[in-house]
Amino acid sequence: MSAQYSEKVMQHFTNPHNVGEIPNADGVGQVGNPVCLVSGTIVQLNNHYREIEVVQDNERVLTHEGTYSTIRQRSTREYSGPVIMLENDLGTVEMTPEHMVLAIKRSEQNEHDHDGNEAMSRPEWYHVNELEPGDISLYPILKETWDRDHFALCSENGVSDHRGVDHPENVPLDADMLLLSGHYLAGGNAITTATSPYLCFTFDADAVEQQNEVVRIIKDKFGLEASVRPGEDNQAALVIVNNANLSRAFVDVFGKGADKHIPDIMMFLPPQKQAHLLRGLWRGGGQIENGRTGLWAGYPTASIQLAGQVKTLLLRQNIIPLMNGDAGPVMENARHQTYRIYVNDAASLRKLCEILGADRVVSDTEKECSWIKDSYLFMPIKSIRSRQFTGTVHNFEVADQHSYATDSFAVHNCGDMMYIYITVKDNILTDVKFKTFGCGAAIATSSMVTDLAKGKTLEEGLKITRKDVAENLGGLPPQKMHCSNLAADALHEAIHDYLRKQGREPPLPPGAKKPHEDEACEVDEALPIQIGDSPPKQ
Repeated sequence: MSAQYSEKVMQHFTNPHNVGEIPNADGVGQVGNPVCLVSGTIVQLNNHYREIEVVQDNERVLTHEGTYSTIRQRSTREYSGPVIMLENDLGTVEMTPEHMVLAIKRSEQNEHDHDGNEAMSRPEWYHVNELEPGDISLYPILKETWDRDHFALCSENGVSDHRGVDHPENVPLDADMLLLSGHYLAGGNAITTATSPYLCFTFDADAVEQQNEVVRIIKDKFGLEASVRPGEDNQAALVIVNNANLSRAFVDVFGKGADKHIPDIMMFLPPQKQAHLLRGLWRGGGQIENGRTGLWAGYPTASIQLAGQVKTLLLRQNIIPLMNGDAGPVMENARHQTYRIYVNDAASLRKLCEILGADRVVSDTEKECSWIKDSYLFMPIKSIRSRQFTGTVHNFEVADQHSYATDSFAVHNCGDMMYIYITVKDNILTDVKFKTFGCGAAIATSSMVTDLAKGKTLEEGLKITRKDVAENLGGLPPQKMHCSNLAADALHEAIHDYLRKQGREPPLPPGAKKPHEDEACEVDEALPIQIGDSPPKQ
Protein backbone atom coordinates (compact mmCIF):
# COMPACT_ATOMS: atom_id res chain seq x y z
CA MET A 1 0.00 0.00 0.00
CA SER A 2 1.38 3.42 -0.82
CA ALA A 3 2.94 5.80 1.73
CA GLN A 4 -0.04 8.19 1.62
CA TYR A 5 -2.04 6.05 4.07
CA SER A 6 -2.05 6.62 7.82
CA GLU A 7 -0.59 4.11 10.25
CA LYS A 8 -4.11 3.23 11.41
CA VAL A 9 -5.22 2.45 7.86
CA MET A 10 -2.18 0.23 7.40
CA GLN A 11 -2.97 -1.65 10.62
CA HIS A 12 -6.54 -2.36 9.59
CA PHE A 13 -5.48 -3.29 6.04
CA THR A 14 -2.76 -5.74 7.06
CA ASN A 15 -4.62 -7.12 10.11
CA PRO A 16 -8.33 -6.47 9.60
CA HIS A 17 -10.77 -7.09 12.46
CA ASN A 18 -14.03 -9.04 12.38
CA VAL A 19 -13.46 -10.70 9.01
CA GLY A 20 -15.93 -13.29 7.84
CA GLU A 21 -19.56 -14.13 7.30
CA ILE A 22 -22.10 -14.68 10.09
CA PRO A 23 -24.23 -17.74 9.30
CA ASN A 24 -27.92 -16.90 9.50
CA ALA A 25 -27.14 -13.26 10.18
CA ASP A 26 -29.98 -11.11 11.48
CA GLY A 27 -29.19 -8.48 8.88
CA VAL A 28 -26.97 -8.25 5.81
CA GLY A 29 -25.91 -5.08 4.02
CA GLN A 30 -24.40 -5.13 0.54
CA VAL A 31 -23.05 -2.13 -1.36
CA GLY A 32 -20.70 -1.76 -4.29
CA ASN A 33 -19.75 -0.15 -7.56
CA PRO A 34 -20.48 -1.73 -10.97
CA VAL A 35 -17.34 -1.90 -13.11
CA CYS A 36 -16.74 -3.32 -16.57
CA LEU A 37 -14.41 -3.78 -19.54
CA VAL A 38 -15.16 -2.75 -23.11
CA SER A 39 -16.01 -5.17 -25.90
CA GLY A 40 -13.01 -6.67 -27.64
CA THR A 41 -10.99 -7.16 -24.45
CA ILE A 42 -9.07 -10.43 -24.68
CA VAL A 43 -9.46 -12.69 -21.63
CA GLN A 44 -7.18 -15.59 -20.73
CA LEU A 45 -9.43 -18.60 -20.32
CA ASN A 46 -8.52 -22.22 -19.70
CA ASN A 47 -5.69 -22.59 -22.25
CA HIS A 48 -7.18 -20.21 -24.81
CA TYR A 49 -7.91 -16.56 -25.41
CA ARG A 50 -11.26 -15.05 -26.33
CA GLU A 51 -13.01 -11.68 -26.54
CA ILE A 52 -14.86 -10.92 -23.33
CA GLU A 53 -18.23 -10.52 -25.06
CA VAL A 54 -18.30 -14.15 -26.29
CA VAL A 55 -17.11 -15.85 -23.10
CA GLN A 56 -19.72 -18.18 -21.62
CA ASP A 57 -20.83 -19.01 -18.08
CA ASN A 58 -18.94 -21.90 -16.42
CA GLU A 59 -15.79 -21.41 -18.48
CA ARG A 60 -12.59 -21.27 -16.46
CA VAL A 61 -10.62 -18.05 -16.36
CA LEU A 62 -7.06 -17.46 -15.11
CA THR A 63 -7.19 -15.61 -11.78
CA HIS A 64 -4.63 -13.36 -10.12
CA GLU A 65 -3.53 -16.38 -8.05
CA GLY A 66 -2.22 -18.18 -11.17
CA THR A 67 -4.96 -20.83 -11.08
CA TYR A 68 -8.15 -21.23 -13.10
CA SER A 69 -11.55 -20.54 -11.56
CA THR A 70 -15.10 -20.83 -12.87
CA ILE A 71 -17.10 -17.91 -14.22
CA ARG A 72 -20.32 -18.03 -12.24
CA GLN A 73 -22.15 -15.34 -14.14
CA ARG A 74 -21.55 -12.87 -16.96
CA SER A 75 -22.95 -9.34 -16.93
CA THR A 76 -23.38 -6.70 -19.59
CA ARG A 77 -24.74 -3.18 -19.50
CA GLU A 78 -24.89 -0.09 -21.65
CA TYR A 79 -22.46 2.59 -20.57
CA SER A 80 -21.74 6.15 -21.60
CA GLY A 81 -18.82 7.91 -19.97
CA PRO A 82 -15.03 7.81 -19.65
CA VAL A 83 -13.00 4.64 -20.05
CA ILE A 84 -9.34 4.35 -19.21
CA MET A 85 -6.79 2.49 -21.33
CA LEU A 86 -3.83 0.89 -19.55
CA GLU A 87 -0.81 -0.23 -21.56
CA ASN A 88 2.20 -2.31 -20.64
CA ASP A 89 4.56 -4.47 -22.69
CA LEU A 90 2.04 -7.34 -22.76
CA GLY A 91 -0.75 -5.27 -24.30
CA THR A 92 -3.59 -2.90 -23.47
CA VAL A 93 -6.94 -3.04 -21.70
CA GLU A 94 -9.81 -0.52 -21.49
CA MET A 95 -12.12 -0.35 -18.47
CA THR A 96 -14.45 1.90 -16.53
CA PRO A 97 -12.66 4.20 -14.04
CA GLU A 98 -13.56 2.33 -10.83
CA HIS A 99 -12.37 -1.08 -12.10
CA MET A 100 -9.51 -2.46 -10.03
CA VAL A 101 -6.12 -3.66 -11.22
CA LEU A 102 -3.48 -5.57 -9.26
CA ALA A 103 -0.55 -3.19 -9.00
CA ILE A 104 2.08 -1.48 -6.86
CA LYS A 105 2.32 2.29 -6.55
CA ARG A 106 5.73 3.86 -7.00
CA SER A 107 7.04 6.95 -5.25
CA GLU A 108 10.38 8.67 -4.77
CA GLN A 109 10.75 6.91 -1.41
CA ASN A 110 9.62 3.62 -2.80
CA GLU A 111 11.93 2.64 -5.65
CA HIS A 112 12.24 -0.99 -6.62
CA ASP A 113 15.23 -3.22 -7.17
CA HIS A 114 15.08 -4.85 -10.61
CA ASP A 115 16.50 -8.07 -9.19
CA GLY A 116 13.16 -8.50 -7.50
CA ASN A 117 14.39 -7.54 -4.03
CA GLU A 118 12.15 -4.51 -4.03
CA ALA A 119 11.60 -2.35 -0.98
CA MET A 120 8.18 -1.43 -2.28
CA SER A 121 4.66 -1.45 -0.94
CA ARG A 122 2.76 -4.72 -1.04
CA PRO A 123 0.61 -5.38 -4.10
CA GLU A 124 -2.90 -3.99 -3.84
CA TRP A 125 -6.05 -3.70 -5.89
CA TYR A 126 -6.04 -0.12 -7.21
CA HIS A 127 -8.83 1.63 -9.03
CA VAL A 128 -7.56 2.22 -12.52
CA ASN A 129 -8.10 5.98 -12.21
CA GLU A 130 -5.58 6.04 -9.33
CA LEU A 131 -2.73 4.54 -11.36
CA GLU A 132 0.00 6.45 -13.18
CA PRO A 133 2.63 5.57 -15.80
CA GLY A 134 5.54 3.94 -14.01
CA ASP A 135 3.37 2.14 -11.46
CA ILE A 136 3.95 -1.62 -11.53
CA SER A 137 1.30 -4.05 -12.78
CA LEU A 138 1.35 -7.68 -11.64
CA TYR A 139 0.51 -10.47 -14.09
CA PRO A 140 -0.04 -14.03 -12.81
CA ILE A 141 2.08 -16.96 -13.97
CA LEU A 142 0.15 -20.21 -14.42
CA LYS A 143 0.71 -22.57 -11.47
CA GLU A 144 -1.52 -25.51 -12.42
CA THR A 145 0.44 -28.59 -13.51
CA TRP A 146 -0.71 -31.98 -14.78
CA ASP A 147 2.01 -34.41 -15.78
CA ARG A 148 1.25 -37.01 -18.46
CA ASP A 149 3.38 -39.77 -20.02
CA HIS A 150 1.29 -40.40 -23.16
CA PHE A 151 -1.31 -38.63 -25.23
CA ALA A 152 -3.75 -39.59 -27.98
CA LEU A 153 -2.73 -38.56 -31.50
CA CYS A 154 -5.55 -39.84 -33.65
CA SER A 155 -7.83 -38.57 -36.38
CA GLU A 156 -11.45 -37.94 -35.45
CA ASN A 157 -12.80 -39.46 -38.66
CA GLY A 158 -10.75 -42.64 -38.22
CA VAL A 159 -10.06 -43.03 -41.97
CA SER A 160 -7.21 -45.44 -42.64
CA ASP A 161 -4.39 -44.59 -44.99
CA HIS A 162 -4.23 -47.60 -47.30
CA ARG A 163 -1.12 -46.23 -49.01
CA GLY A 164 1.06 -46.35 -45.92
CA VAL A 165 1.55 -47.55 -42.37
CA ASP A 166 -1.01 -46.61 -39.70
CA HIS A 167 0.66 -44.66 -36.91
CA PRO A 168 0.32 -45.51 -33.20
CA GLU A 169 -2.50 -43.52 -31.60
CA ASN A 170 -1.15 -43.48 -28.02
CA VAL A 171 2.14 -41.63 -28.32
CA PRO A 172 4.76 -41.20 -25.54
CA LEU A 173 4.77 -37.57 -24.43
CA ASP A 174 8.54 -37.32 -24.25
CA ALA A 175 11.16 -34.79 -25.35
CA ASP A 176 11.10 -35.89 -29.02
CA MET A 177 7.31 -35.71 -29.32
CA LEU A 178 7.25 -32.26 -27.73
CA LEU A 179 10.05 -31.14 -30.02
CA LEU A 180 8.17 -32.40 -33.10
CA SER A 181 4.98 -30.72 -31.89
CA GLY A 182 6.84 -27.43 -31.60
CA HIS A 183 8.19 -27.79 -35.14
CA TYR A 184 4.70 -28.37 -36.51
CA LEU A 185 3.22 -25.42 -34.63
CA ALA A 186 6.01 -23.17 -35.87
CA GLY A 187 6.35 -24.12 -39.53
CA GLY A 188 4.17 -27.13 -40.20
CA ASN A 189 1.18 -27.62 -42.46
CA ALA A 190 -1.14 -30.52 -43.18
CA ILE A 191 -2.90 -31.24 -46.46
CA THR A 192 -5.86 -33.53 -45.80
CA THR A 193 -7.47 -33.83 -49.24
CA ALA A 194 -8.46 -37.33 -50.27
CA THR A 195 -6.26 -37.31 -53.39
CA SER A 196 -2.91 -36.19 -51.93
CA PRO A 197 -2.80 -36.00 -48.13
CA TYR A 198 0.55 -35.24 -46.52
CA LEU A 199 2.23 -33.56 -43.58
CA CYS A 200 4.76 -30.82 -44.34
CA PHE A 201 7.37 -28.98 -42.23
CA THR A 202 8.99 -25.85 -43.70
CA PHE A 203 12.50 -24.70 -42.79
CA ASP A 204 15.14 -22.34 -44.12
CA ALA A 205 17.24 -24.18 -46.70
CA ASP A 206 20.34 -24.00 -44.47
CA ALA A 207 18.53 -25.28 -41.35
CA VAL A 208 19.82 -28.81 -42.01
CA GLU A 209 19.99 -29.79 -38.34
CA GLN A 210 16.28 -29.05 -37.84
CA GLN A 211 15.34 -30.90 -41.04
CA ASN A 212 17.22 -34.00 -39.97
CA GLU A 213 15.70 -33.73 -36.49
CA VAL A 214 12.16 -33.97 -37.88
CA VAL A 215 13.06 -36.84 -40.23
CA ARG A 216 14.54 -38.82 -37.33
CA ILE A 217 11.60 -38.26 -34.96
CA ILE A 218 9.02 -39.19 -37.63
CA LYS A 219 10.90 -42.45 -38.20
CA ASP A 220 11.35 -43.23 -34.49
CA LYS A 221 7.83 -42.37 -33.38
CA PHE A 222 5.69 -43.49 -36.31
CA GLY A 223 7.85 -45.81 -38.42
CA LEU A 224 7.37 -43.50 -41.42
CA GLU A 225 9.90 -42.24 -43.93
CA ALA A 226 10.04 -38.50 -44.47
CA SER A 227 11.68 -36.86 -47.48
CA VAL A 228 13.42 -33.49 -47.75
CA ARG A 229 12.67 -31.42 -50.83
CA PRO A 230 13.76 -27.93 -51.88
CA GLY A 231 11.15 -25.18 -51.87
CA GLU A 232 10.10 -23.40 -55.05
CA ASP A 233 12.56 -20.52 -54.56
CA ASN A 234 15.36 -22.73 -53.17
CA GLN A 235 15.36 -20.51 -50.07
CA ALA A 236 13.36 -23.07 -48.10
CA ALA A 237 13.37 -26.82 -47.56
CA LEU A 238 10.28 -28.99 -47.06
CA VAL A 239 10.14 -32.14 -44.95
CA ILE A 240 7.27 -34.21 -46.39
CA VAL A 241 5.46 -37.15 -44.76
CA ASN A 242 2.95 -38.90 -47.04
CA ASN A 243 0.44 -40.29 -44.55
CA ALA A 244 -3.24 -39.37 -44.46
CA ASN A 245 -3.93 -40.44 -40.88
CA LEU A 246 -0.96 -38.56 -39.46
CA SER A 247 -1.93 -35.43 -41.40
CA ARG A 248 -5.48 -35.50 -40.09
CA ALA A 249 -4.31 -36.26 -36.56
CA PHE A 250 -1.99 -33.24 -36.47
CA VAL A 251 -4.78 -30.97 -37.70
CA ASP A 252 -7.22 -32.38 -35.13
CA VAL A 253 -4.78 -31.93 -32.25
CA PHE A 254 -2.87 -28.76 -33.19
CA GLY A 255 -5.04 -26.99 -35.81
CA LYS A 256 -3.60 -25.32 -38.88
CA GLY A 257 -2.79 -21.84 -40.16
CA ALA A 258 -4.12 -19.00 -37.97
CA ASP A 259 -6.02 -21.56 -35.86
CA LYS A 260 -2.94 -23.38 -34.52
CA HIS A 261 -2.86 -23.97 -30.79
CA ILE A 262 -1.14 -26.08 -28.17
CA PRO A 263 -3.42 -28.79 -26.72
CA ASP A 264 -4.33 -28.72 -23.03
CA ILE A 265 -2.30 -31.81 -22.19
CA MET A 266 0.90 -30.00 -23.21
CA MET A 267 0.06 -26.60 -21.69
CA PHE A 268 -0.27 -28.08 -18.20
CA LEU A 269 2.89 -30.21 -18.28
CA PRO A 270 5.66 -29.39 -15.79
CA PRO A 271 7.86 -26.50 -17.01
CA GLN A 272 10.90 -28.76 -17.42
CA LYS A 273 8.98 -30.81 -20.01
CA GLN A 274 7.55 -27.73 -21.67
CA ALA A 275 11.09 -26.55 -22.35
CA HIS A 276 11.29 -29.17 -25.14
CA LEU A 277 8.10 -27.81 -26.72
CA LEU A 278 9.45 -24.28 -26.51
CA ARG A 279 12.69 -25.43 -28.13
CA GLY A 280 10.81 -26.93 -31.08
CA LEU A 281 8.71 -23.78 -31.49
CA TRP A 282 11.71 -21.47 -31.55
CA ARG A 283 13.94 -23.71 -33.66
CA GLY A 284 11.11 -24.12 -36.12
CA GLY A 285 10.03 -20.50 -36.45
CA GLY A 286 11.78 -18.18 -34.03
CA GLN A 287 14.81 -15.94 -34.24
CA ILE A 288 17.79 -14.96 -32.14
CA GLU A 289 19.56 -11.97 -33.65
CA ASN A 290 22.14 -9.34 -32.88
CA GLY A 291 20.60 -5.89 -33.32
CA ARG A 292 21.81 -2.35 -32.83
CA THR A 293 20.95 -2.50 -29.14
CA GLY A 294 22.26 -6.02 -28.56
CA LEU A 295 20.96 -9.58 -28.72
CA TRP A 296 17.22 -10.13 -29.00
CA ALA A 297 14.90 -13.05 -29.71
CA GLY A 298 11.57 -13.05 -31.52
CA TYR A 299 8.77 -15.43 -32.38
CA PRO A 300 6.05 -14.59 -34.97
CA THR A 301 2.72 -16.33 -35.43
CA ALA A 302 -0.58 -15.64 -37.18
CA SER A 303 -2.49 -17.39 -34.36
CA ILE A 304 -3.65 -15.28 -31.44
CA GLN A 305 -4.12 -18.49 -29.45
CA LEU A 306 -0.55 -19.64 -30.08
CA ALA A 307 0.83 -16.18 -29.29
CA GLY A 308 -0.83 -16.20 -25.88
CA GLN A 309 0.27 -19.77 -25.21
CA VAL A 310 3.90 -19.01 -26.08
CA LYS A 311 3.69 -16.10 -23.64
CA THR A 312 2.51 -18.56 -20.96
CA LEU A 313 5.29 -21.04 -21.77
CA LEU A 314 7.92 -18.31 -21.50
CA LEU A 315 6.59 -16.99 -18.19
CA ARG A 316 6.64 -20.51 -16.72
CA GLN A 317 10.35 -20.64 -17.61
CA ASN A 318 10.87 -17.28 -15.82
CA ILE A 319 11.44 -15.62 -19.20
CA ILE A 320 9.91 -12.17 -19.67
CA PRO A 321 7.98 -11.80 -22.98
CA LEU A 322 7.14 -8.56 -24.73
CA MET A 323 4.05 -8.74 -26.94
CA ASN A 324 3.50 -6.86 -30.20
CA GLY A 325 0.36 -7.38 -32.28
CA ASP A 326 1.67 -5.52 -35.33
CA ALA A 327 2.98 -7.27 -38.41
CA GLY A 328 6.68 -7.86 -37.99
CA PRO A 329 9.34 -7.50 -40.67
CA VAL A 330 9.53 -11.22 -41.36
CA MET A 331 5.82 -11.67 -42.08
CA GLU A 332 4.66 -8.18 -43.03
CA ASN A 333 3.01 -9.44 -46.24
CA ALA A 334 1.12 -12.27 -44.57
CA ARG A 335 -2.63 -12.54 -45.15
CA HIS A 336 -3.32 -12.67 -41.41
CA GLN A 337 -2.32 -10.29 -38.66
CA THR A 338 0.98 -11.34 -37.17
CA TYR A 339 1.58 -11.48 -33.43
CA ARG A 340 5.19 -11.21 -32.34
CA ILE A 341 6.69 -12.18 -29.01
CA TYR A 342 10.05 -10.60 -28.14
CA VAL A 343 12.65 -11.41 -25.49
CA ASN A 344 15.39 -8.84 -24.96
CA ASP A 345 16.45 -8.59 -21.31
CA ALA A 346 19.72 -10.24 -20.39
CA ALA A 347 18.51 -12.74 -17.77
CA SER A 348 15.63 -13.94 -19.97
CA LEU A 349 17.86 -14.27 -23.03
CA ARG A 350 20.31 -16.43 -21.10
CA LYS A 351 17.50 -18.78 -20.04
CA LEU A 352 16.10 -18.95 -23.57
CA CYS A 353 19.52 -19.65 -25.09
CA GLU A 354 20.04 -22.43 -22.54
CA ILE A 355 16.72 -24.03 -23.52
CA LEU A 356 17.49 -23.73 -27.23
CA GLY A 357 21.07 -24.93 -26.90
CA ALA A 358 22.13 -21.71 -28.61
CA ASP A 359 25.72 -20.65 -28.04
CA ARG A 360 25.25 -16.89 -27.86
CA VAL A 361 27.03 -14.30 -25.76
CA VAL A 362 24.54 -12.29 -23.74
CA SER A 363 26.03 -9.12 -22.32
CA ASP A 364 24.67 -7.42 -19.23
CA THR A 365 22.46 -4.46 -20.02
CA GLU A 366 21.06 -1.60 -18.05
CA LYS A 367 18.74 -2.45 -15.15
CA GLU A 368 15.67 -4.07 -16.54
CA CYS A 369 12.22 -2.55 -16.17
CA SER A 370 10.39 -5.82 -15.47
CA TRP A 371 11.10 -8.81 -13.28
CA ILE A 372 9.59 -12.11 -12.14
CA LYS A 373 9.11 -13.06 -8.49
CA ASP A 374 6.69 -15.20 -6.48
CA SER A 375 4.88 -16.44 -9.61
CA TYR A 376 4.13 -12.93 -10.89
CA LEU A 377 5.48 -10.82 -13.71
CA PHE A 378 6.09 -7.30 -12.39
CA MET A 379 5.86 -4.92 -15.35
CA PRO A 380 5.68 -1.10 -15.44
CA ILE A 381 2.62 0.61 -16.86
CA LYS A 382 3.77 2.41 -20.01
CA SER A 383 0.85 4.74 -20.63
CA ILE A 384 -2.60 5.64 -19.34
CA ARG A 385 -5.12 7.35 -21.59
CA SER A 386 -8.77 8.28 -21.19
CA ARG A 387 -11.53 8.63 -23.77
CA GLN A 388 -15.27 8.99 -23.90
CA PHE A 389 -17.09 5.77 -24.67
CA THR A 390 -20.67 4.84 -25.47
CA GLY A 391 -21.55 1.19 -25.90
CA THR A 392 -21.75 -2.21 -24.22
CA VAL A 393 -19.39 -3.11 -21.39
CA HIS A 394 -18.87 -6.54 -19.78
CA ASN A 395 -17.80 -8.22 -16.57
CA PHE A 396 -17.77 -11.60 -14.78
CA GLU A 397 -18.54 -12.95 -11.35
CA VAL A 398 -15.64 -15.35 -10.74
CA ALA A 399 -15.66 -18.01 -8.04
CA ASP A 400 -13.04 -18.15 -5.30
CA GLN A 401 -10.45 -15.49 -6.19
CA HIS A 402 -12.91 -12.94 -7.66
CA SER A 403 -10.46 -11.89 -10.34
CA TYR A 404 -9.43 -12.69 -13.89
CA ALA A 405 -6.58 -12.08 -16.29
CA THR A 406 -6.89 -10.26 -19.57
CA ASP A 407 -4.03 -10.75 -22.02
CA SER A 408 -2.04 -8.05 -20.21
CA PHE A 409 -3.39 -7.20 -16.73
CA ALA A 410 -4.92 -8.92 -13.70
CA VAL A 411 -8.24 -7.27 -12.87
CA HIS A 412 -10.81 -7.66 -10.10
CA ASN A 413 -14.25 -8.91 -11.05
CA CYS A 414 -15.93 -6.01 -9.25
CA GLY A 415 -15.42 -2.54 -7.87
CA ASP A 416 -15.25 -2.13 -4.11
CA MET A 417 -17.91 -4.55 -2.87
CA MET A 418 -18.74 -4.77 0.82
CA TYR A 419 -20.91 -7.15 2.85
CA ILE A 420 -21.71 -6.33 6.49
CA TYR A 421 -23.32 -9.05 8.65
CA ILE A 422 -24.96 -8.25 12.01
CA THR A 423 -26.36 -10.16 14.97
CA VAL A 424 -28.86 -8.27 17.12
CA LYS A 425 -30.03 -9.04 20.68
CA ASP A 426 -32.16 -6.73 22.77
CA ASN A 427 -31.58 -3.89 20.28
CA ILE A 428 -27.77 -4.28 20.60
CA LEU A 429 -25.36 -5.10 17.74
CA THR A 430 -23.77 -8.05 19.51
CA ASP A 431 -21.67 -9.15 16.51
CA VAL A 432 -20.64 -7.38 13.33
CA LYS A 433 -18.49 -8.96 10.62
CA PHE A 434 -17.55 -8.10 7.06
CA LYS A 435 -16.40 -9.49 3.73
CA THR A 436 -14.90 -7.03 1.29
CA PHE A 437 -13.63 -7.41 -2.26
CA GLY A 438 -11.72 -4.25 -2.95
CA CYS A 439 -8.69 -2.07 -2.44
CA GLY A 440 -6.73 -1.69 0.80
CA ALA A 441 -8.74 1.32 1.90
CA ALA A 442 -11.97 -0.61 1.37
CA ILE A 443 -10.68 -3.38 3.65
CA ALA A 444 -9.50 -0.89 6.27
CA THR A 445 -12.80 1.04 6.34
CA SER A 446 -14.81 -2.18 6.56
CA SER A 447 -12.68 -3.32 9.49
CA MET A 448 -13.07 0.03 11.25
CA VAL A 449 -16.84 0.26 10.81
CA THR A 450 -17.27 -3.16 12.45
CA ASP A 451 -15.19 -1.98 15.42
CA LEU A 452 -17.25 1.19 15.71
CA ALA A 453 -20.58 -0.65 15.50
CA LYS A 454 -20.04 -3.70 17.70
CA GLY A 455 -21.77 -3.30 21.07
CA LYS A 456 -23.75 -0.25 19.97
CA THR A 457 -27.51 0.06 19.88
CA LEU A 458 -29.22 0.07 16.50
CA GLU A 459 -29.83 3.80 16.86
CA GLU A 460 -26.15 4.40 17.57
CA GLY A 461 -25.16 2.21 14.64
CA LEU A 462 -27.26 4.29 12.27
CA LYS A 463 -25.56 7.42 13.55
CA ILE A 464 -22.10 6.17 12.48
CA THR A 465 -21.20 8.39 9.54
CA ARG A 466 -18.75 8.24 6.69
CA LYS A 467 -16.81 11.00 8.42
CA ASP A 468 -16.59 8.93 11.62
CA VAL A 469 -15.03 6.04 9.72
CA ALA A 470 -12.42 8.22 8.01
CA GLU A 471 -11.52 10.17 11.16
CA ASN A 472 -11.07 7.04 13.26
CA LEU A 473 -8.59 5.78 10.64
CA GLY A 474 -6.55 8.97 10.89
CA GLY A 475 -7.88 10.27 7.59
CA LEU A 476 -8.05 8.97 4.05
CA PRO A 477 -6.70 10.37 0.77
CA PRO A 478 -9.41 12.25 -1.19
CA GLN A 479 -9.61 9.55 -3.89
CA LYS A 480 -10.31 6.93 -1.20
CA MET A 481 -13.05 8.75 0.71
CA HIS A 482 -15.72 6.83 -1.20
CA CYS A 483 -14.52 3.71 0.65
CA SER A 484 -15.65 5.23 3.96
CA ASN A 485 -18.97 6.02 2.27
CA LEU A 486 -19.40 2.40 1.26
CA ALA A 487 -18.48 1.04 4.70
CA ALA A 488 -20.96 3.25 6.55
CA ASP A 489 -23.64 2.63 3.92
CA ALA A 490 -23.18 -1.15 4.18
CA LEU A 491 -23.64 -0.99 7.98
CA HIS A 492 -26.79 1.09 7.63
CA GLU A 493 -28.14 -1.27 4.98
CA ALA A 494 -27.55 -4.27 7.29
CA ILE A 495 -29.52 -2.55 10.06
CA HIS A 496 -32.29 -1.66 7.60
CA ASP A 497 -32.37 -5.29 6.45
CA TYR A 498 -32.83 -6.42 10.05
CA LEU A 499 -35.65 -3.93 10.63
CA ARG A 500 -37.49 -5.02 7.49
CA LYS A 501 -37.27 -8.65 8.59
CA GLN A 502 -38.82 -7.57 11.90
CA GLY A 503 -41.68 -5.86 10.09
CA ARG A 504 -40.43 -2.42 11.04
CA GLU A 505 -39.97 0.46 8.69
CA PRO A 506 -36.36 1.71 8.54
CA PRO A 507 -35.99 5.40 9.42
CA LEU A 508 -35.53 7.87 6.60
CA PRO A 509 -32.24 9.71 6.16
CA PRO A 510 -32.15 13.13 7.89
CA GLY A 511 -34.23 15.68 6.00
CA ALA A 512 -35.94 13.13 3.76
CA LYS A 513 -39.68 12.59 3.44
CA LYS A 514 -41.70 9.52 2.68
CA PRO A 515 -42.89 9.28 -0.93
CA HIS A 516 -46.17 11.19 -1.47
CA GLU A 517 -46.10 12.29 2.14
CA ASP A 518 -48.85 14.84 2.90
CA GLU A 519 -47.26 17.91 4.41
CA ALA A 520 -50.31 18.28 6.71
CA CYS A 521 -49.53 14.88 8.22
CA GLU A 522 -45.82 15.37 8.94
CA VAL A 523 -44.50 13.65 12.03
CA ASP A 524 -43.70 16.00 14.87
CA GLU A 525 -39.90 16.28 14.79
CA ALA A 526 -39.93 16.54 18.57
CA LEU A 527 -41.29 13.01 18.75
CA PRO A 528 -38.33 10.62 18.21
CA ILE A 529 -38.75 7.26 16.56
CA GLN A 530 -37.19 4.55 18.73
CA ILE A 531 -35.87 1.69 16.61
CA GLY A 532 -36.35 -0.83 19.36
CA ASP A 533 -40.09 -0.10 19.54
CA SER A 534 -42.96 -0.05 17.11
CA PRO A 535 -43.34 3.23 15.20
CA PRO A 536 -45.52 5.67 17.18
CA LYS A 537 -49.01 6.25 15.91
CA GLN A 538 -49.70 9.64 14.37
